[in-house]
Amino acid sequence: MTEKERVLSILDKYKLKAKKSFGQNFLINDGIIKRIIKSLDISSFDCVIEIGPGLGSLSLPISTEAKKFILVDADRDMISVLNDILPKKDDIKLIQSDFLKYNPDEESSFDNRLFVGNLPYNITSELIEYFLKCSFKKMSIMVQKEVALKLDYEKNKKDKSYIGAFLKTFGEYKIVTFVDSSSFYPQPKVDSAFISLERKKEIDFSLYPIYKALFKDPNKIILNCLKQYKIYQKALDSLQKNDNPFLKMRARQLDIDELFSLAKEIKNMN
Repeated sequence: MTEKERVLSILDKYKLKAKKSFGQNFLINDGIIKRIIKSLDISSFDCVIEIGPGLGSLSLPISTEAKKFILVDADRDMISVLNDILPKKDDIKLIQSDFLKYNPDEESSFDNRLFVGNLPYNITSELIEYFLKCSFKKMSIMVQKEVALKLDYEKNKKDKSYIGAFLKTFGEYKIVTFVDSSSFYPQPKVDSAFISLERKKEIDFSLYPIYKALFKDPNKIILNCLKQYKIYQKALDSLQKNDNPFLKMRARQLDIDELFSLAKEIKNMN
């Protein structure tokens, strides 16, 4: 049975439909699923936490390798299906919850956990920020293709984001595979990409708002961006006094190390 046949049979059996309110589009491409699972290196983590597991396209293969597996879905119907189709094992736990309200620290340690998810695209940024705040060893998630490209920070590229800059400061960012819209049921209007971020160093999340401020307006120099935030006035005065050359540059003109150095300097001065 193909993954598409499996998904359609489950929807028919349980009289369910994909819910727009939960951003549900079920992955049905067998080749893509195998590629994603291979990239996860599941057995090397103490705990795998899947966000929005849906009908188990990734959950089923993950469940055979994970030492501890926690699945979190806001839709009680999906939890009910997963409860029926997943193996009955003590190391597998289903939680019906809005993930942004779930505390992963209650059951796993940040230093060796893997976040996996096919995220609702309307809250991608909020979820990535949440993962970063909670911290992890590796994050592997499905996002819209345009978002994946925007997150791949490169110096001097106007279309790159502050989130992408922070991600690359945090660790190694990789686009694992692009995923055509036909790989989902129902088929969305956009193409997707499965991305991964492996932590290489622990970055204080308090630096994140500073990155956001530095990239406030891609057409403005850093001096004018920081002027919009009273909270950074003390640091800005000090940077101006020391004639910091970065103030006359746009944030995108700085590389990852320069952005990190400047953000730390602002935090320490504030």
